[in-house]
Amino acid sequence: MENLLIPYQAAGNITASRVLVLAPHPDDEVFGCGGAIMRHIEQHVPVHVIIVTDGAYGVSPDEASAYVQQRRNESIAAAAILGSGTPMFWQQPDRGLYYGEKLIGEISAAIHETQADLIYAPSVYEVHPDHRALAMATLEAVRRCENPVQLALYEIGQPFQPNLLLDISDLAARKMDAMRCFASQTARQRYDLDIAALNRYRTYTLPADVSAAEAYILTDTKALASDPLKLYQSEHARQQKTGLPIDTGDLPLVSVIIRSMDRDTLSDALDSVALQTYPNIEVVLVNAKGPGHRAVGKWCGRFPLRRIESDERLERGKAANTGLQAAKGDFLIFLDDDDWFLPHHITRLKEAFDHPGQIVAVYSAIQCVNDKGEETRLMNEAFDATQLYINNFIPIHATLFRSFVREKGVCFDEALPVCEDWDFWLQLSEHGTFRFVAETGAIYRIQNDSGSGVWTNADLTRQTMISIYRKWLPQLQDKTLWSILEYARYKQLYVEFHTQASMSIAQKDGQIAGMQLSITERDERITERDKLIKERDKLIEERNQQITSILSSTSWRITRPFRSIMVFIRNHLLSRTH
Repeated sequence: MENLLIPYQAAGNITASRVLVLAPHPDDEVFGCGGAIMRHIEQHVPVHVIIVTDGAYGVSPDEASAYVQQRRNESIAAAAILGSGTPMFWQQPDRGLYYGEKLIGEISAAIHETQADLIYAPSVYEVHPDHRALAMATLEAVRRCENPVQLALYEIGQPFQPNLLLDISDLAARKMDAMRCFASQTARQRYDLDIAALNRYRTYTLPADVSAAEAYILTDTKALASDPLKLYQSEHARQQKTGLPIDTGDLPLVSVIIRSMDRDTLSDALDSVALQTYPNIEVVLVNAKGPGHRAVGKWCGRFPLRRIESDERLERGKAANTGLQAAKGDFLIFLDDDDWFLPHHITRLKEAFDHPGQIVAVYSAIQCVNDKGEETRLMNEAFDATQLYINNFIPIHATLFRSFVREKGVCFDEALPVCEDWDFWLQLSEHGTFRFVAETGAIYRIQNDSGSGVWTNADLTRQTMISIYRKWLPQLQDKTLWSILEYARYKQLYVEFHTQASMSIAQKDGQIAGMQLSITERDERITERDKLIKERDKLIEERNQQITSILSSTSWRITRPFRSIMVFIRNHLLSRTH
């Protein structure tokens, strides 16, 4: 069963119509996927190569310009051997790449401009930070593609478990020639020999006639939606020690507040924060479980994590207020430890604050999933202030809000056992407007079929909602109260209209059924008549055949003179009687 873990047959090529190769440094495009590039060129498939950084890390400023030009020339010479044409050089600083919207946007634009349906990028398991940053950004760019796109992750400094091995036996010598073009690098270490050895090693499970192979993890846009690489399970732990370069610029700090009961799903929640493309985040983890909570460390990927301790179990409202007071960000967002963000969530919410208006909160659409991971309800209702007084339609982790509301006294009602976020949104709405972002930004894990986890205990939720109504009813202005009553009245009118319409439709259905019965009876009579006509026609046909048989017989021809005499006598007798 080893072939379930690694391929035992090599592919001859990877099918594509247009190819885009993304390389973090000059030489990675050859080391990682030089054989695949040549294979595509053989098949007359256009290949576009982009080298993202200048490769000048560690070189003094006085020597940088000449060194950068040398590395460019080496890549151009290698490209001539591969036959792929002159690469494009983005000239970003070596060891200056970071996973974020800027890099993702540039990659997305390149995919769109080249119309590539196959993208090559380094794997997320690479050691070099530029390799990892480019890999993660490419994964996110491909995940967002509207059209189907394949992604092939290649290996350079860190072997991985591939799902495709590409036979490059007939191309290995030419690949070696191309790798030798990078004299500035092979002078430090014989990387060309290292990669040749790696390509030879990759034939370990292949037939004896394969002498060199390149390894790839091949995935695509559709598959990335379900995260086959298990990034959400690996990224948090992997980055705790290594991290990624981060450039926050002037972006405000966003605090992600996690009320943790130490569920098994906490790692999913933390991983989803580690993968956020917004670069300036802190994680405030409130230990709501009390004694016995697992250790989580001081980092969530590249973002700092502060754990707020408690000697006792904290109820929902108390835990939320604890995190609210501990957060240092200009913007705040909650994430329960059984839910998770999509990578773009915080970025999209923060961008919505840039629109004019007194916006106090921005929320996105939320996809609900059941305990099997199957998608159920999509929560995507646009904001309606009147509706918010009637029921809560905004999940807590959907919403990014301004931290200044704490100074206005906005906090969670700790007397509420559930629905505390609904009461919080009502308080928040008194200090500004809400904006809705229609894009799905996060996942809400629901353990029952009620549509919301608070309905697990329906009686408790019902009583809590009544207490919230009682709390807010005395504070409502006449205009708001009238809007709520109008909403209820028009809803009743809608119900009555719908009932009457249903009755009318039922009457019409009855009439139609009666007509259908009449039509059925008529069709039965027509069928019976057609049957009689067929029987009559059959009888006539039989008589005609009998007559024809008689007329064509010998006896009929012989007796013809006698029949003529008999006709003459009969006519003569008839004439005399007259």
